[in-house]
Amino acid sequence: ISSIFGSGSYKTVFADITDTQAQRIEKRLGYPLDADENQFKYFPVYKGEKRVGTVMTHAGKGQFGAIEVVVAVVEGDSGPVIRAVRIQRDREKATAALRSKEFLGQFKGMGLHDAYKVGDDIKTATDGAEKASQAVASAARKLLIVYDELGRP
Repeated sequence: ISSIFGSGSYKTVFADITDTQAQRIEKRLGYPLDADENQFKYFPVYKGEKRVGTVMTHAGKGQFGAIEVVVAVVEGDSGPVIRAVRIQRDREKATAALRSKEFLGQFKGMGLHDAYKVGDDIKTATDGAEKASQAVASAARKLLIVYDELGRP
């Protein structure tokens, strides 16, 4: 959180999702949520009394196991946008490329109407890392949609 927003404070918020919210999220995603995705955890970040953004995490499925993705969201002119994406943990062979500024920097400024598709609006981290690259992109998109659907908790 401090590497993205600098100094400030944050709190932890757990948001349970209703069946109706889950259905709306799944419709927007185009695929079902994981069976255990009935609650999401948020970290609203504050500087003084002002909320400057929100950090969320998600474990995507890469080629060699889970990829824990951290997404920082801020309010843009036409809705929420990504401020930064980081990798917290992974088991991929292309770890350095996945964590590179070149790959993760592509997500900055992306919003709800972007495709988040490797080969379309996202370049793969490196040759052979297409699945891992798409897992990161899909996690970022999912968290942005969940954030939008839950009313920006």
